Formats: sequence, C-alpha cells, structure tokens
Amino acid sequence: MNITKRICLAALIAGTAFAANAADTTALTDCVDLSANQEIVRGGGAQSMLLRDGDSHYRVGFRGDCSSLSTASSIEIDTDGTTNRLCPKGTRVKTNRSTCSVGKVESIDAEQFATLKKRATR
Repeated sequence: MNITKRICLAALIAGTAFAANAADTTALTDCVDLSANQEIVRGGGAQSMLLRDGDSHYRVGFRGDCSSLSTASSIEIDTDGTTNRLCPKGTRVKTNRSTCSVGKVESIDAEQFATLKKRATR
C-alpha cells in the first residue's frame, strides 16, 4: 500500500473514532435543577470537573483556571442566586476559597463518567 493510501486510511480511522467519541457528549442546552444526590470528581485539573447527579452525568468546563477546586473543602453550584442549578450560561462553582465561572457543560453517559473518573483519580 503506498504512503498516500496509508495516510487516507489513518485519517478515516481517526475521524471515525473522533465522531464516535463526540457522539457520546451533548452540550447542555437547558438548565438542570440538581438533587442532593451528587458526586463531584475534581481530579481533572483546574479546567474542568465531573458531576454525577443521580443517573445524570456531566463534564463541567471552566472559563479560565479554577485551581481552588482541587483543595476546596466545600463546593456549591449556583446560577443567578439559585443553588444547585446547572445551566449552559451563568453558572458558578463556589468553593470556600473562590468562585469559578462555568464556560461549558456537556452531558456524558455513565460509562464515560466512570472512565474519566478513573483517569482523574490516578
């Protein structure tokens, strides 16, 4: 097989894998009122966190750095003064040390949450 065909085949395989991964996430379009049954995974660095709310799973990305998240003793999710409300715009994550603005919220499935959680806690 010549080099051009190999490059095209590799690009096709990579594109298919990317599309399959992208299909597993959906940008949040409406606000969600969160329950008291939450799990927050903070091991993803200062740029994002994982959130499980009952049977729903989310990847929450921050606008800028949220370094206080990794050492916070308390975390509160708030949108326009409403506690435990997660929205695609206007949501803040308050720690006991600072407040971080949420830039992106994606719905993910339980399997993806478990995989990302496992990576984050290594």
